[in-house]
Amino acid sequence: MEQPPQQRILSLSHLSAIQVPPPQFIENAAAAGFNAVGLRVAQTPRDRGFQLLEGSALLRDTRQALHDNGMRVLDAEVIKLHPGSSREDWMHVLEAGQALSASYLLVTVLDDDYQRATTLFGELAAAAADHGLRCCLEPMIFSAVRDMDAAARFLADAGDGGSGILLDALHVARAGTPIDDIARQSPDLFPYCQLCDALSAEPATDENAAITEARQHRLAPGQGVLPLADLVRALPPTAAISVEAPSDRGSADPRGWAAELGAAARELFEYLDRDRTAAAGH
Repeated sequence: MEQPPQQRILSLSHLSAIQVPPPQFIENAAAAGFNAVGLRVAQTPRDRGFQLLEGSALLRDTRQALHDNGMRVLDAEVIKLHPGSSREDWMHVLEAGQALSASYLLVTVLDDDYQRATTLFGELAAAAADHGLRCCLEPMIFSAVRDMDAAARFLADAGDGGSGILLDALHVARAGTPIDDIARQSPDLFPYCQLCDALSAEPATDENAAITEARQHRLAPGQGVLPLADLVRALPPTAAISVEAPSDRGSADPRGWAAELGAAARELFEYLDRDRTAAAGH
């Protein structure tokens, strides 16, 4: 199902080097061979990122960097639905995503009140659509929506048929979701995914350790044992790929880390392309 790398959107997620301001992050990603970026445009006491307010110099410089480097914004992030979340909490994220012509809005749910969370998500999805953004719900074992099946049920119960699910290779593994189960869902649910690698592909037994690993200790694709090729094969051929790999490398040498991540992603897709060609020949 996979396409050759030049036909895919290949994005670098901001969490891979979150301390780098958006204009420089875009330049680093372009130099590394990516054709898109994901940008953290939420900045609160609980979220690391950069507020790109209308009329600000940072928004202007970010848009200029996108233009100068021939880049696009795949997704704006992140909106975390907490107990007490309201429209005022997310409007600046939606406005920034619209100003950057982003395609997707990444959302996580941290509210265990299911009825309240699904209702609020429906309101967010409608507001996002008004700003040209498609909500994508990311399941994580340390959130209120732990895995892919739970995410599909959540979207159905939210009554929102336009949103999607963002599958992250690390979270898929830690939740113990079989790759074959992806085929049971509608392909339209998966407009893009996030790739990284890890030393283990086993389900998580410690949520705190899983949080630390996800935020600080990811590997470049191909440096570990996650079944990345199988995951990409299971996705629709139109699915964009975002590389999200926060690590000490991203802090110490963000430009070098971006280059390493870009090379690793291209190597993965070259392998997939060879595999596809060989299969077609038989």
